[in-house]
Amino acid sequence: MEKIKANRWRLVRDSLIFQVKLGLDALRDLLLSPVSIGCTLYDLIKGHDQHNSSFYKLMALGQKSDHWLNLFGCGDQPRDAQKKVWLQGAKANDNQGERNVDQLFAQVEALLKEQHNQGGLTASAKTSIDRYLDKIVSKKTAVQDAEQADSDPRNK
Repeated sequence: MEKIKANRWRLVRDSLIFQVKLGLDALRDLLLSPVSIGCTLYDLIKGHDQHNSSFYKLMALGQKSDHWLNLFGCGDQPRDAQKKVWLQGAKANDNQGERNVDQLFAQVEALLKEQHNQGGLTASAKTSIDRYLDKIVSKKTAVQDAEQADSDPRNK
């Protein structure tokens, strides 16, 4: 039962992180579209070559933001391997002054786990949510059992 709860929370966590990343990606796209048009017009007016182009500098910035978001990163790796990549990336990028969204989420998760282990608000919230999710699952199982009993020809 504990493994089911752990898997449930892992799925919720990963889904929430993905949704935040999708939102950030959409916001970035909304901002980059008009800025890229402006950069293109500016480069055309100024006659910039590729090395001095504002547009190509913006493309480089966009590529860095792709790396920072890491939208689909580590999703296909086992959780322990994913965590190891995040932590190694955090250490390597700390040296370079670069960070990404996964590292920020890892820090937030560590803070929440610390609070949970101390019995703070997250512990009581997690217990309440687990209790409600267990009720939903048990009701679903009861409905499925009732439907099976109704469709069983031996009960007619």
